[in-house]
Amino acid sequence: MLSQILESVNKRYVNSVKGDYWKGSYFEDIVKLTNDERGKWGEHLFRDLIKYPTIEMPVMWDEDKNTDPEDGVYDMFLESNSGERLRIEVKTSGRTVSKGKPVGWQHENIYFGGNKWDKLVFIDYDADDVMYITIVDYDQVVTNGQIDLSLFGKNGHCRKNEDGKAKVDFSMKSLQNGIDVGLTFKYDINNEECWSDWQQFARRSLL
Repeated sequence: MLSQILESVNKRYVNSVKGDYWKGSYFEDIVKLTNDERGKWGEHLFRDLIKYPTIEMPVMWDEDKNTDPEDGVYDMFLESNSGERLRIEVKTSGRTVSKGKPVGWQHENIYFGGNKWDKLVFIDYDADDVMYITIVDYDQVVTNGQIDLSLFGKNGHCRKNEDGKAKVDFSMKSLQNGIDVGLTFKYDINNEECWSDWQQFARRSLL
């Protein structure tokens, strides 16, 4: 299922390849996008992943129309089973490749001050057609007004002179820690059985 969604969403986004690391991957074209384009691609992908007919969550995504919401910093929202309106912020990163070797994943501008979102989603993809989807609640990664990534076995990195904003870097170990505590889902695009497991994970994490 994910392969079909990716092919559909990818058609709307651009091309041109960065080296051999990504060659032949589902993400081969996506890594050439600008940061803004890649962010929008990630939002579109996540929206389609949870809105697909077999899962059909009540999600609303306005693309670029939701650039300055008065009630927080988020990309989309959905209604939980209890009727609560949940604000969802989505961050997307391809694996960084340094001197031909894969390193980790980097996410910029994570707002943790002022309760600006309810759910934070990290989409981290790799050239082996594996995508790691992490979904956390605000109070799972913000403690006493500070970014807290201890569930992933790491410290948060706050931006200098930018109160309430952090940079989040994930390593493979960080993502494995996320899997171990049930916050990260490892989706192998080439394994069709992952779709059923993803639906269960998404419902448990979002509704």
